[in-house]
Amino acid sequence: MTDRALYLRIADEIADDIRSGRLAEGRPAPSTRRIVRDWGVAMATATKVIGALRAEGLVETIPGSGTIVRRRDERPAGTAPRVTVERSRRARLTQREIVEAAVRIADAEGLPLVTMRRVAVSLGVSTMALYRHVPNRSDLTLRMADHMFAGARVPEIPMAAWRRRLEAVAHLFWTVFGRHPWAAEVFSLSRPQLMPNVLPIAEWSLSTLRAMGFDAHDILCAHINLFGHVRSMALVRLVEAQAEEDTGMSADDWMRLQDGGLRRWASSAGHPGLGYVVRERFDFDLDTVFEYGLQRMLDGIDTRRRALGLPG
Repeated sequence: MTDRALYLRIADEIADDIRSGRLAEGRPAPSTRRIVRDWGVAMATATKVIGALRAEGLVETIPGSGTIVRRRDERPAGTAPRVTVERSRRARLTQREIVEAAVRIADAEGLPLVTMRRVAVSLGVSTMALYRHVPNRSDLTLRMADHMFAGARVPEIPMAAWRRRLEAVAHLFWTVFGRHPWAAEVFSLSRPQLMPNVLPIAEWSLSTLRAMGFDAHDILCAHINLFGHVRSMALVRLVEAQAEEDTGMSADDWMRLQDGGLRRWASSAGHPGLGYVVRERFDFDLDTVFEYGLQRMLDGIDTRRRALGLPG
């Protein structure tokens, strides 16, 4: 981490590209619009970045051409390459630091704003320094999600207590997704991902279902549906949190605002179900809804067990 202003850290990275020749003389410099997109910052910050580069004599604005990299022989005196702490920071950088920096950005601003450039700026290094430890953004997001489960443990529960065991693993994922809502976006239901910290938790679920006597088809269908319930409800919670931030209203507030229109529509003929639930009070609590769905899925697994004549 560094106390240097964000716009100056971005300017340092672009300046490094210019001095190294990665951004050639006379070629367009990153525009304010591109800086906003690639670094996930406000336009005002991007404008300050260009101003800082211009003050160093590294870029100039040409009417009709935009901002370009200034030729070396045209740069004012005193703008020779300066020695920075970038090299020493890069040498000390670890994969764990990169992952933790990315997690901080995701927790504060959401997964879409986690870019390699943004993480590099937060650490005070160049983007290229990250690629020594992490090959690409997809790999980084997997490592971020896996990192959230480092040290996570399911309590010791006898194998015979299958319902408590499956509840425990579902609650573990629900809790982690509650602390880091973006993590649910990383997981795939159809393409298993190799996450060292997550695999033992998946094994807990699979071995529980195997010990119940289910075959591979029932094991995988039950496992995928249980995890799908947790993940989908976590995504609902993520969307709800974003909606609350955007509107300043909770789900209950929003329902109260819509109440009049809903009641008028529901009271018309042909809507007995909607009319009934609109008249009844419902506390929209996602933890309660999640738990209801989990218990009904476990009821279904139990029904399947009994139908197959498997021991309880």
